[in-house]
Amino acid sequence: MRDLYAILEEFLKKISTDDAVRVFRELHNQKNVSEFKLAEDLRLNINTIRNILYSLHAHNLVYSVRKKDKEKGWYIYYWTFNIPYAKELLLKRKNERLNELRRRLTEQENKSFFKCTDNHVRAKLEEAMEHDFKCPDCGKLLVEENKEKAIAEIKEETTLIEKDIVELENFKIEILEDEAKSKKPKKKFVKKRKSIKKEKKKIKKKISQIKKLVKKDRKPNVKPKPSPSKGSILKKIKKKVKRLGF
Repeated sequence: MRDLYAILEEFLKKISTDDAVRVFRELHNQKNVSEFKLAEDLRLNINTIRNILYSLHAHNLVYSVRKKDKEKGWYIYYWTFNIPYAKELLLKRKNERLNELRRRLTEQENKSFFKCTDNHVRAKLEEAMEHDFKCPDCGKLLVEENKEKAIAEIKEETTLIEKDIVELENFKIEILEDEAKSKKPKKKFVKKRKSIKKEKKKIKKKISQIKKLVKKDRKPNVKPKPSPSKGSILKKIKKKVKRLGF
């Protein structure tokens, strides 16, 4: 059984170049790798590296962050290979191909096909009859396709793709499990969080108690004395006048 990386490298060769596989191997298990470091390590010029990265980026297989070089003053891109998306993309492509092969197998078992010896045309019986069993491109006689051989080839490719899909799905589950483990907080941190929550509750209680005390202090405990009447004020004035000798 092939592993994920073998399947991925085969896919990279189809959508880009052999150098794309080398770039993937450099980026694998690393984050934010400078494009200049990639060019230096792989002994390729910077434009070649950028073209490869842009072709991979078109399929969302890589992503980058831009940072300014303090000494030189220009921006440098740092690249990371998008493994999670690569797995999803491969699974999608493999399932599409599997469905296509199953459709072809059903068609191949129930119908006859004719093809050009130079592989210009592959046609059903009805289509071959319309062209008098001659290739419309080169004029050569169309030959009936070996049905048993074609069916065997389709079944062989179907088996390989089914194995690849199983491998990809299993690898995906393992990664999800690892991510879930990494997300679980350690015991020490859990204890700290619990103690912090308790302290917060205590502080809130103290604040509420202080607020209640402040409100009580603002209310006067002693009843205010009644304001003196006009008659009592006049009496006091007369007493003071007598003292002064008027």
